[in-house]
Amino acid sequence: MILSGLRTVAQLAMPDNVCEGNLKQYNVDPNPSAGSTYTWRIDGIDQVSSINEINITWNTAGTYLLEVQELSIDGCLGPVRSGQVFVNPTPVAIATSNSPVCAGSSINLYADTVQNATYLWTSSTEYSSTDQNAVILSVSSADAGSYSLVVTANGCISAPSTISIVENSCDVADFFIPEGFSPNGDGINDLFVIRGILDYPANTFVIFNRWGNKVFEASPYQNTWDGRCTIGLRVGGDELPIGTYFYVLNLHNSGAIYKGTIFLNR
Repeated sequence: MILSGLRTVAQLAMPDNVCEGNLKQYNVDPNPSAGSTYTWRIDGIDQVSSINEINITWNTAGTYLLEVQELSIDGCLGPVRSGQVFVNPTPVAIATSNSPVCAGSSINLYADTVQNATYLWTSSTEYSSTDQNAVILSVSSADAGSYSLVVTANGCISAPSTISIVENSCDVADFFIPEGFSPNGDGINDLFVIRGILDYPANTFVIFNRWGNKVFEASPYQNTWDGRCTIGLRVGGDELPIGTYFYVLNLHNSGAIYKGTIFLNR
């Protein structure tokens, strides 16, 4: 009995490899004996087919033993033929980015790491890259659109993961970080207001005192700092004393990081 698509024990140096979720047909005896029936087993469990071929959908990754045995019309059992089937997991593509981005900045495309994988980015803008984490420099409106990631590992191909890239004009004139404020409760300039910060919802804003201790942090910052300490040890209340403080503002989406000082007056 000759195996087609199924190997005997002596031929396992080249086992069958399939992808999780794939359907594959196995058969024996291209010209089966008249009246013969066949018992197929996966890891010792009988399968439905009683003819000389079987269609199997491999839904779960792993290593399996596939066996088949012929029973002739005169009641004679043939040898058990067997072979290993390696079912490789189908990789999962997970794409993310730093969208939305400002015109002239960079698009960063990120793919979650899959072991022994290759990556392919394509887009509605005819962009293509095989980098895992691809970068498009100096973005314009022509780069905005739909981007898809496909991951291939062990010969198995993922379903595409698709994201949208949005490009904004981000008028610099509408963005301003003041050098100080006066949170004294008079209703004027009581909050530290960064003009245009709400256009960067992924921002992170951190304030340090002159000793380098963190006294305030927000992610995202939404123009709510009123000069109070919200982090660490607070002696004599939450209100910070008059003085110069240091900030780090990371806009993330635009790739811009601002560092400077703020004078807090009361």
